[in-house]
Formats: sequence, structure tokens, C-alpha cells
Amino acid sequence: MYESNQEPLPEGDASVVFADQLAELRRQANDSDDESTLASENVTPESVVRWGNQNRQLIAGLCRRLLLPGSKIDGLSNLRELVRHAQDDKACLLCLNHRSNLDVPTLDALLTDHGEARLFDSLIWIAGRTLEEDTEVTRMLVQCFNRVVVTPHRWFHSGRTEAEVHEAKTINVAAERALARLRHEGWVCALFPAGTRARPDDESTKQAIAETDSYLRMFDYLLLCHIDGCTLPVSRSQDFTHEVPKLDRVVFTFGSVRPTDQWRAEMAANYPDLDQREASARGIGEEIESLAPSD
Repeated sequence: MYESNQEPLPEGDASVVFADQLAELRRQANDSDDESTLASENVTPESVVRWGNQNRQLIAGLCRRLLLPGSKIDGLSNLRELVRHAQDDKACLLCLNHRSNLDVPTLDALLTDHGEARLFDSLIWIAGRTLEEDTEVTRMLVQCFNRVVVTPHRWFHSGRTEAEVHEAKTINVAAERALARLRHEGWVCALFPAGTRARPDDESTKQAIAETDSYLRMFDYLLLCHIDGCTLPVSRSQDFTHEVPKLDRVVFTFGSVRPTDQWRAEMAANYPDLDQREASARGIGEEIESLAPSD
């Protein structure tokens, strides 16, 4: 699979390599009468749950062009098990390391190519509002997928006004209520616990943040996933179009499904010098890394 992708990409950043696809994405966004597409950046407590639009397959096709032979999903049966638990009215959380802006649509492409698109259809992503307020292309990318929008912890440390902080806290209360409802409606909630993409020169970007434990307490089952390979390395620019795509072998490895309360207790025992929040964060980072392929 993906043998045809071994032909080199055109030289340049994403705005050059995917000029045609990005133009089509803009055209469809401009033609859409979907309220969430037209005003995605306007996050309010009433609009924290957002449903993906028709551009999902376009983005998946873009990701598919970057996959080299050997790209695959390992531990697929574990994801199937998690989805079954969710369909049985159990609250389920999926946590993954974060490599690039294309992690989510690449998973979509791989699951579809494995004949398991229904599994991706069961996921709803916990997404930071900064993505909704980012550059045009990043917003259009995020709009393709089901998500619950939250205000990330770091947002509060950026010189906000009292009114902005109040609204942000109200948004997070609404998001928590939405997650409490969706987790019992057959959805698997998916989260990047580091809260940012991993940067090779900054080890801290690979670590889960302590706030992750607040999510863990809401769920019955936990599944960890390691992403190996990266088709859109992080650049210093915030703009998706200025990042340089590359061909790569991408492997998603899903670990075993664990009862969350049992897992949290094990982390507390494994890291007795840390409080529960820090122990959970440390455990998630180390266990995800342990899933990395050995070859």
C-alpha cells in the first residue's frame, strides 16, 4: 500500500505542494452555508460542540499522498474494543502523542484504507480553541472533524482581560458538560495530552500536562496510542501553509484498553513522590513512548 507515493514531492512548503487541494478547500469553505464553517473562530459556551464538514475526504486524500509503504495501524483490535465499550454506554478516552497538524486526518486515511472508517466516525476530538482562532488554513483543517472546543490552560497566561477570562471559564464549563453527555452517547473522546505538537529541540513538548488527569477522572476506559513518523514537521511559523510536507512511514500503535481508575491507581503507586495529577501525566507520556515500534 502507498507504493505510488515514492515519487518525490514538489519542492516547497504546503502552500506549494498542495496548492490545488488548498484552493479547493478554500472554495468549498466559501461556498458552504454551514454556520460552523463560516464562523468557526467565534467560540461561545453555546457552540463548543462542532461537527465535521464535507472537506474531510479532501484532507484525508492530501494526507494519503504523504504516506510511504509500511504506513499502517498496529493494535487495531484494541481500538475496536474501545469503540465497543463506548457503544455499551461506557465512557472511553483515547490519548495520543502529537506529531503534526496532520495527525488526525492521517488516522482518518489509515483507518479508511484498513476498511475501518466507522472507527474514526466514533471519535470526537477535544480541541483547543486556539485552533479555531488560528490562521485560515488551520481553521479549515480543524473544521473537517467532530470536536469539543476547550480553552487550554496556557491560554489564561497570555495577558487576557477579566471579561475574556470569565468567558473562557464559561466555555470550559460548557465543554465539560458536553463531554459528560457525549461520553454516554457512544462517542470515544480523543485527546492529545501534551496539548501541543512535539518539537525535536524541546523535550517538554512531548510530556502530558497535569490537567490531563482532570479528563481521566471522567472516563471508565483508557486507550493510549503512539504515532511514529511525521509528514508535516513543526515549523517556527504558526501557519500550516509554511510548514514543509515530507514523505514518511507513519505507524499508529494502539496499546491495551485499561480501566481508567485502575490505571490511575497504578500510576500513583509507580510515582509515589508525585501527586496524582503529575503521576498520571508522567505515566501517560512514558507509556505512550513505550508503544513506539522497535524497528
